[in-house]
Amino acid sequence: MAFRCQRDSYARQFTTTVVSCRPAELQTEGSPGQKEVLRGFHVVLEDTLLFPEGGGQPDDRGTINDISVLRVTRRGIQADHFTQTPLDPGSQVLVRVDWERRFDHMQQHSGQHLITAVADHLFELKTTSW
Repeated sequence: MAFRCQRDSYARQFTTTVVSCRPAELQTEGSPGQKEVLRGFHVVLEDTLLFPEGGGQPDDRGTINDISVLRVTRRGIQADHFTQTPLDPGSQVLVRVDWERRFDHMQQHSGQHLITAVADHLFELKTTSW
């Protein structure tokens, strides 16, 4: 399944439905060198505007009904949106992407493909990692 963010990478907001919401934990970098565990929820939406991390791409940030989404990961054909506030399954929600972050990542991603193509074409150098 292609998510809304993959079908329209320039969309900035849209309305969808909450499918499920379950307790979850998120490990983050706290103080230098120390991990911090945040307790919250994995929210699954019918579709998502927020790109989940994967394929070398970082995930989007944004909001669901003005609730911050701190991480988006793919789980099979679904995306888990980590929030610190639960959302009711079946409810309609407004999803907004952090456009500045998204656009920055889009530009960096395109630039990397361009650099890779030039290095391959002119110098026969293959990109093996980012």
